[in-house]
Formats: sequence, structure tokens, C-alpha cells
Amino acid sequence: MGFFDWLSSGPEFARTGSNPADLVLVNGRVLTSDPGGRRVEAFAVRGGRFVYVGAEGGVGDYVGPDTEVIDAKDRVVTPGFIDSHCHLLWIGALGPVLSQDLYFCKDFDKATGIIRAHADRNPDLPFVFCMGWEQDLVPGGVVRKEDLDAVIPDRPLILWSECAHRGWVNSAALEHMRERNPKVFEQLYPVIGEDGEPTGEFLTFWFIDMWDFFTWDEIGEEMREKMLAGMADAVKMSLSLGVTAVDDVMVHRPFIPTILEFRRRGGFDDFRARGTFYVNHHMVKEEEWLRSFLAEWKDLGERESDARLVLGESIKMGTDGVAANHTAYLLEPYSDMPDSRGESSWTQEDFNRVVEIADGLGLQVCTHACGDAAIRMAVNGYESVAPAEGGLAMPHRVDHCSMPAREDIPRMGRLGICAAMQPTHFVSGPTDEKSLGPERIATTQPFRSLADAGVLIGFGSDYCAGPLNPVYGLLVAATRINYRMKVEWGPDEKIDIETAIRHWTIDSAKTMLMDAEIGSIEVGKQADFAVFGTDPLKLDSWWFLLTHKLEVGAMDDFVDLTYVGGKQAFRKE
Repeated sequence: MGFFDWLSSGPEFARTGSNPADLVLVNGRVLTSDPGGRRVEAFAVRGGRFVYVGAEGGVGDYVGPDTEVIDAKDRVVTPGFIDSHCHLLWIGALGPVLSQDLYFCKDFDKATGIIRAHADRNPDLPFVFCMGWEQDLVPGGVVRKEDLDAVIPDRPLILWSECAHRGWVNSAALEHMRERNPKVFEQLYPVIGEDGEPTGEFLTFWFIDMWDFFTWDEIGEEMREKMLAGMADAVKMSLSLGVTAVDDVMVHRPFIPTILEFRRRGGFDDFRARGTFYVNHHMVKEEEWLRSFLAEWKDLGERESDARLVLGESIKMGTDGVAANHTAYLLEPYSDMPDSRGESSWTQEDFNRVVEIADGLGLQVCTHACGDAAIRMAVNGYESVAPAEGGLAMPHRVDHCSMPAREDIPRMGRLGICAAMQPTHFVSGPTDEKSLGPERIATTQPFRSLADAGVLIGFGSDYCAGPLNPVYGLLVAATRINYRMKVEWGPDEKIDIETAIRHWTIDSAKTMLMDAEIGSIEVGKQADFAVFGTDPLKLDSWWFLLTHKLEVGAMDDFVDLTYVGGKQAFRKE
């Protein structure tokens, strides 16, 4: 008898319980992520919430004639995973117009073939947009607009790097962007060549918004429908991986109506999302407008937020880039560029000012900060709104928090600053190792040190700059395996799998201000949970590492069932 035959039949119960529930799960290894870190065997759900969590012997009273009974057959059951930092809705919407087939492509000829094929499949789009480009595909590693003109000469071609922080365009795109929106064009920091003209490379491409340069009329209503369908596909993918809630941390103003339309069509019926509005460093120059809009953002949240979609509670800023392209802001120079420490997108004064405005409105601030100097700027800014005694009233976040200076870690703990981290970023690559050097890269992603200092850590994926599947992050957090598949960088910072699961469930919920409703299997909370067919607690065992393929995509079938609000949202075929 197969697993799903057991789901329909379940163990024998008299079905005469005096307190019948809609759903009962028994015979599970249930990791509750509750304050005590309990493991239990069973739970009951009624009205979308847990009404019993405990031993199997106590669940019989919740089994009535119509109660659905799941026999987990000793499988691991966890709260629904909560991704505290990703771009699921935004990238899902872009899916129909954005090719991601360049990821993992290591050959220039194949890459150009992928780009041209995407252009041929979408002849009506006013641009060709691809993500996952690596500049090393070009001999010498320097990509200029003329190189891309040879690939697509007659339409705007826009390439987004695999880390989403750099961009490259051909001549047609460069001229279109510069003419259509010169202000935003300059904000993306175009690289200027010796001839005084843009080369086609941009250094701060992470906040690229196509609607700054193209209109809905140009894209077309048919494509808008496909974008909504792309969002639905992204949600389905998430649920298949046991991820039941996300914080989409790159909400642009033009995208807000699309999110609301997606909800109107039922897109969040079996899923939860928080949208975090992106504030770039240029907006502070128009402070009154920014103050007014953030007040509107908060008002929008009060009008529109519900149990499935939360808006108007948080904003995102970014104090630097990433180490691979020398845009992370460091306290000491780069190992391979001794005359550069990178630079911040913000001045400390401007950053503090926006933190003050947001904190005054009751908005949580989530700051992209990778380098140690960038993290210090964020901590300084948060400290500026903290009371003289005690921690912050609002738990502001440092997102990524890749390499905090050792002296700043206890400051974060004392102030109550959260860290939203993505374990798979630890894997890094040769470029990261070269830029930071072997000693410094070993100190990145210090999970244990942060936790020991009392810093609340929420885990996430940074999808699509990392795999959405939490399994890969759990594996990396518990092993500290790097891109060479070796454990040689800061092995003392490893954490156990169950702790990593907590970071991806209840701790993520706390960093998103949603822990009263989700994140743990406790009586009264929303019944979001995942049933694993492959035991995640064995991810860091030598047996697992020797018997499983670890490449991205090979472990995407580990979840058998996902429930949201007590309703089945995914079932593996």
C-alpha cells in the first residue's frame, strides 16, 4: 500500500470523538518549532487552526465521522517553511518576459543561443530580457554593448547577472533607457568608458524596474495575463517545496496593483505573502514625497492586508552590493583590489533619516547589507532610533548580514536587530573567494556566533539569486560546504538541522512580524505544515551526502504534502 493510500484510509479510530476536528494527523515525527522545541506525534485542525498538538493518545477525541485522518507513517512533519527574503512574486511575474535559462550556462556560444531563442519565442515583446548572465562567459571578462549588439542588434537586450546586482545592455537598450528615463538610467550607475560614453554595464542593477522604461501598452494585455499566470506558477512551485509564506522584499510601486489583482483572482487562497516596499537611496532627496508615500503605504496595508497578504508593514533599503563585483562595502580593502573597499549607496545621515521616518510610522526596515561596513551603517542607523536603555521597539532587520564585524554582533543582539540570512549564499564561488581572500571569506555567514549573541535569525532563499528550495539552505547551514564541496570555511559556525528548520519557520515568522499566526505548530495558530517523504533531519549525514545528488533541482521532490490553513495546497503525484 502506498503512502497516499494511507492518507485516504488512515489508522483505525472509533470516529465517535466528542470534539471532532476537520483534520487529524497521527504517527508523525512532528517538529513543532514551539518555544520548547517539542516533538509530538499528532495534531488536530479545525477551522484552519491547530486545536490539539501532542501525543497520539490524546487525539482520538478529535476524530469524528467526517474527520480527515492522515497517517504520517513516521515521516517528518514541520511547520510550513517561511522564506524571510526572496523575490518570488516579482520574479514570478517577470517569468513570461524574463528567461532564466542562462543560470549555470558556462559557454558563450550556448548563452548567445539561449538569448536568441528567447527573442524568437517572444517577437512581440519590446525587449529581450534574460537573467543569470556571467560576465566570465566573454573572453577577458569584459562585456561591452558592442559584444551584445552582435547577439541582438535590432531590439533592446537586457542581461541581468546571476546575483541580480549587475546588468549589461546592448546599444539599442542603452539608448532607449537613456531617452525614456534619464533619471533612473543614471541611478543604475552606468559604467563610463574612456571615450566618455556608457559601456553598456550597470553596477546597481538590483532595483531595475522594467516599468521605468516600458509601458503596459507596449508590453500588452496578453503579456500581463501571462505575468499573472507566472505568479501563480511561482506560488505552486513554492508550495511543492513546503514553503507556505514569503517576504517579497522588492515591491516597486507600479507592481502593487498587480499584486492586488493576483489576490482578487485567488492567487493567495492557499498561500501567504508579505510585500516589502523598496526605497532606493535617491528617494531621500525628495523627503516630503517619500514621507507622504510611506504614510500612504502604511494606510494601504491597513486597508488591504488580511490573513494571506500583508502590505504596508515594511520597507527595504540597500547599503551596498555584493563582494563578487566589488560593490559590497567593506571596512578593509578587497584582497584583489587593494585600492577599493567598495562604497555605500547611502550616506549615514540619509540612511538614519529614512530609518527615523519609517520607525516613526511604525514600519519595519529591512536593509540589504553584505559587507561589514554596510552592516555597521545599518546597525548605526537602527541604534539612532533606539531608546537610551533597552532594545528597539521595532525589530528592524539586516538582510543577508553576510560578514558582520565581530564587534557589531553583540550590538545587534543588545538592540534586538534581526538577521534575515540566506545560507546558500555561503557556497560562494571563485570570484567571491578571490575578492575577499581565504581568511575573510571563512568568516562569512556566522550563524552560530550571531545566535549566541542573541540575534534572531530568519532564513530565506533570495530567490532567484538562490534556489527557493529550503533543503539546500538546510544542508549548507549544517555542513558549511562551499563551492568546492569542502568544509574548510568556519566549520565552528555550523548549526544542526533542527535549529536551521527553526530559523526557517518560527524565527522567520518573527523577523516578518507574523509569529502570532504562523511559524510553529501550536494550538491557536494557522495550520500551515509540510509532510516530508525524504527525512530532512538526515541531510548532513555522510550516508545522505554519499547517496544523493546535490545539484540544484535534484532534491526538489522531498515534500509529499503541504497544507495552508488546514487545507491541502500541494500533494505529490
